Amino acid sequence: MLSWDSPDLPQDDRAPALDTLMEILNAKDNYTASHCRRVSMLTQLVAAKIGLEAAQTRTAMLAALYHDIGKIGVTNYILNKPGRLSGSEMSLITAHPTVGRELLESFIVAERAALVIQQHHEAWDGSGYPRGLRGEEILPEARVLHVCDVYDALISHRPYRKAYSPNDALDVIRAGMGSDYDPEVGPVLLELSAELRRAA
Repeated sequence: MLSWDSPDLPQDDRAPALDTLMEILNAKDNYTASHCRRVSMLTQLVAAKIGLEAAQTRTAMLAALYHDIGKIGVTNYILNKPGRLSGSEMSLITAHPTVGRELLESFIVAERAALVIQQHHEAWDGSGYPRGLRGEEILPEARVLHVCDVYDALISHRPYRKAYSPNDALDVIRAGMGSDYDPEVGPVLLELSAELRRAA
């Protein structure tokens, strides 16, 4: 059995049924489990550094832990396709934040975490999905999760591309500040990354 425990995230905040769904998703795509755990831990660090309240930080961590659970309904062929996705395939991928929100609302009383999951692909300039929210229309926890999710995804190897180096991934984040990413959250990730490298 996988352990989905995350630092400082009380068991009461989670549902065993969701953990089971995550195990099923991981069996389909074993990248997902480790990615979600890493993003949850990075989200905790960034949320604390920008001064989110304790309840918001817990919400962000919970949402990060389950943020890709909506991919449970996406076939392995699409999740691991090495080439470009078709329009219909992309529509299934872009639906996963909304499916994730619905799943989270079904299992636990965590409406805000469910909303964070739905918003984790929204962009600061309104170019994201699924609703095209912009700026402060996006919950602060979702803005943190978004940049942490992208950074970890970039430095991870996927069937359709090689992993970016940490420096190249940070360049992508830097280039997207003020457009894709909250201009106050993006720099925190850059600063934190530098601190973690110095401590290594």
